[in-house]
Amino acid sequence: MARRLGLMAVVVGALCVIGCGEEPAVTLSYVRPAQFEVPANVKRVAVATLDDNSSQRSGGDWGVIAADKLVGELDKANREFKRFELVDHRNLKEILQRQDIHIMTSNEAADAGKLANVHAMIYGTVSVMASDETVVKTVPDIINRGLKQKEYVKRHCLVTVNLTMDDVETARTLRTFTVSKEMDSDKDSASALSAIGFSSDNPPPVSQTVNGLIDQCVSEFVAQISPHRVEFVQKLQKGKSNAVKTGNKLAAAGDHKEALDMYLEALQIKPNDDGAAFNAGVMQEALGNLDAAQELYTRAFRLKQKDEYVQARQRVRNAD
Repeated sequence: MARRLGLMAVVVGALCVIGCGEEPAVTLSYVRPAQFEVPANVKRVAVATLDDNSSQRSGGDWGVIAADKLVGELDKANREFKRFELVDHRNLKEILQRQDIHIMTSNEAADAGKLANVHAMIYGTVSVMASDETVVKTVPDIINRGLKQKEYVKRHCLVTVNLTMDDVETARTLRTFTVSKEMDSDKDSASALSAIGFSSDNPPPVSQTVNGLIDQCVSEFVAQISPHRVEFVQKLQKGKSNAVKTGNKLAAAGDHKEALDMYLEALQIKPNDDGAAFNAGVMQEALGNLDAAQELYTRAFRLKQKDEYVQARQRVRNAD
């Protein structure tokens, strides 16, 4: 039986990218299950402030910030999926301070969890390394028709988050998770830098970059233990016929079934049109028809070996 994502894949919008020759993009939203199955009886959860093992603390206490972000992400998921009941971790912090409990082991987590009356405790560490360096590069001088020296900021940040989720009743570890996120302004792609708001000509505060990396770490942990929603924007291809152009206009307007019909018509006109095959796959994915989407992404890749075709095929394979 063909896989259907149904309500698990919902197109939440269609964006027409403004600009000469630019093709539109569709924004897709998926609900994905937890990557690790937490026992069903584990409902009430508390998050302890993380230990900050950073060598530098510019921007605040990263342990407090990371814990706040983790609680926020879990709360966001819980509002939609009702998987856990969160205990106010700031009240928990006061309880632990009064009882002089510092969570480093599963037994200490169990003791803290009993005081907080929860089923599971989440605790761990965060480490931040960040540096800025002003360097000089040679760039074209259009006005004087030559070259000139220009200063820019070279930034490197590394964030590592270690998290443990323990069962309070048994003092048994349910899940451990370590994730590192790195930003290197000299090596990362322009799109990756833009995603965290970085510009070497006018760089944001280091704390903003670190916060963005912590967000990524926290999101990955939440995906481990809770159902969650992910969204991404998929740009459509230009194609080789007017039928594809019409399909792209329909897709930009949110008419995905009609757009699919146009892309399939385009493939009848030009069977070797990789763009039409890919766009048809995007529409099938948007409509929740994952098997059909995978077949079309595979067809597009066989016609032309583009990375985005492989990535799209892998995306629907992972969408179960």
